[in-house]
Amino acid sequence: MSNSKFTSVCILLCLAVGCNVFCCAKEKPCGINDECMCTKRIATCSSSNYIPKLPPTITKLILKNNILTVINRSSFRNISSINLKTLWFENNSIKIIQDDAFCDFENIAELRIITEKLLNTTSLKSSFQSLTIGSIKMLYLEKNDWYGLPNDMFYHLVGAKIAMSLKNNLFHKLNSSVFLPIANLRKLQVEENEIVYVNFNGLMTTGFLDLSNNNIYAIPNFCKSNDETFVPKLKYLSLAYNAIRKISKESFKCLDNLNYLIMDGNRLRSLDNNVFALLHNLMKLVIGDNQQLKIIAPFAFNSSSLQILHLYRNNFRYSKKKYKEKRFNPQTIFQTIPNLKEVDLSHNYLNEYAIVRELFASTRNIHKLTLASSDITTIPEELLRNMPHIESLNLQGNEIERWNEYLFDNLSSMRELYLDGNNIHVINETSFPANLLKSLNVLELSGNQYRCTCEMKWFLDKIRSTNFSTKMQKNWPSRYTCYYPEHLRLTLLADYFPTIAECNSFSIVYLIIITACSSVLILLFFVIMTFQCQINFKNALYLFRLKQRMKRGYFSLESADDYEFDAFVVYCDADRLWVHGVLLKHLENSNLNVCVHHRDFDVGEPVINNIGKYMEKSWKIIVVLSNNFAKSEWCQWEIDLVQERRRRQGKEVLILIMYQQIDSKHMITPLKTLLDTTPYLSCKAGFGESLFWTAVVKDINKPLDIPPTSIF
Repeated sequence: MSNSKFTSVCILLCLAVGCNVFCCAKEKPCGINDECMCTKRIATCSSSNYIPKLPPTITKLILKNNILTVINRSSFRNISSINLKTLWFENNSIKIIQDDAFCDFENIAELRIITEKLLNTTSLKSSFQSLTIGSIKMLYLEKNDWYGLPNDMFYHLVGAKIAMSLKNNLFHKLNSSVFLPIANLRKLQVEENEIVYVNFNGLMTTGFLDLSNNNIYAIPNFCKSNDETFVPKLKYLSLAYNAIRKISKESFKCLDNLNYLIMDGNRLRSLDNNVFALLHNLMKLVIGDNQQLKIIAPFAFNSSSLQILHLYRNNFRYSKKKYKEKRFNPQTIFQTIPNLKEVDLSHNYLNEYAIVRELFASTRNIHKLTLASSDITTIPEELLRNMPHIESLNLQGNEIERWNEYLFDNLSSMRELYLDGNNIHVINETSFPANLLKSLNVLELSGNQYRCTCEMKWFLDKIRSTNFSTKMQKNWPSRYTCYYPEHLRLTLLADYFPTIAECNSFSIVYLIIITACSSVLILLFFVIMTFQCQINFKNALYLFRLKQRMKRGYFSLESADDYEFDAFVVYCDADRLWVHGVLLKHLENSNLNVCVHHRDFDVGEPVINNIGKYMEKSWKIIVVLSNNFAKSEWCQWEIDLVQERRRRQGKEVLILIMYQQIDSKHMITPLKTLLDTTPYLSCKAGFGESLFWTAVVKDINKPLDIPPTSIF
């Protein structure tokens, strides 16, 4: 490109996006020896031992990775006439900042001192007297490895109105009385330290307090001895990612003006009734990443002011089983939050239709609902009828294949719908009402398993003939691909063009071919049934005999209700994909609570202890047999535990699944003994698969005193 053309392009870009954004934002060398890089307003100087002369337009100076051991007024002699508003020190090996350092800069509003690990805090304290109290608004003292601050650290900031950050230091205790001289400390960030103890005396004017990522193990005391609050103006409080184990109704009794409470990433095991009831102005509550949470009391979230509730990534099981165990109550959990407008239950377990329906039966004011990655397979028809004001619905990352064609009717307020990453195969004219498609601003359908057949013609024509793709964000066309048929797999939907003739043609030739092929297939079916379906016949006979024995009136001595889990799965790690992707999916879709070590074991406990502990908590033991299992020494040890359980409770406590036929060279004596004395089910995909899964589920639910019926 010629220089004249390049200049023309630059001029056009300047006119289009503004000179400050494009033309004037480009850095160029500056300083006496080009020690710095400058834009019109910002200078960044590195790898030097002095501060050079800079253009007079500079208002922000960043001094990074220099050698400037002592900072005083003389250090800035080359730029004393510049109107600096932001001064940033980072990793300059500073040891001392003298008390006259900032005398020539009356308009400094932001001072950052970052990664200055050699800096003497006493000298820094003295340097504050050269700041102009009326100008300084933000003070960042981060990553300096300080263990504490002098009691009079901010003595020279009397009357200042500032926001302060002390992030990434090494404070063990936060003594807030050090902030008393500051007239208005509106915001304080002390995250990512090692704080255990907190004293709030000195934060009377603070409205924003972030104590996340510390080691706080109990809710600090916000009350004075006379029950008055230390923090009368506090509106935002984050205690996220600490080690808090319990909260009670008294924990927050002196926080009358609090609007936002963030409790992510703690170690809460239960939420009792009315624990947030004294927070009369609470608007947003976030309790995510608390994976030890096991119990939510019926009225835990009782609040007339609460509008936003986030309970994501807790791995909480909203199931009938947990309801019966009184771990939560789906009918009341949201009932006492009349003004609730936004809920996020992502990354929990919500795969039971009836429970989901009851959970949201009373949430008529919901505007935004997020249920991403929650194992949802079916959307209850009543769900959206109870939410006439909903504007955003996020169901991404679930197992949804289809929904009732009337599900999305009469949702005039809906503007965003996210269904990406599900198992949707077809989008056609019955999937969404026309008025919904017109009113939506966002419709995200990427990452599904689309069938590139004539059923998709309507959807593709809609995209190609209108501006519909603008609603699909930035993922069209790159994340819309064919999953079926095989020869089109991974082909972009944008590259698939079904024609009218192709989709409507059906001639007598096709009819003859189909009839002939069907006849041949029926004949072949009867020929190969004996040779290929022996396993299915055995599984069917197993199931038949099992039902016959159950009709004879056996009474169970124990039941699955006496155990925390319905089944414990013993398997080789090499077979994990089938166990997690197929076995668990089928069993948990049958409302069975299954224990597997990658997901349910206690963190920090030895594996051996965990295996013994969780086998005892499980009603039945499922053993997934394969060549990989037979070759594993670890699995051979688990077989010994299985045999011990069998000796105590009989062979009916075991469900053996032959996932892969074991070669004779891998068949060890204990395993052969187990197979010779215990019936097993053989897994085979395709025809008869449904029969196999029915037999597995029946065997798990069978009482222990009904002996298995051997067919081998």
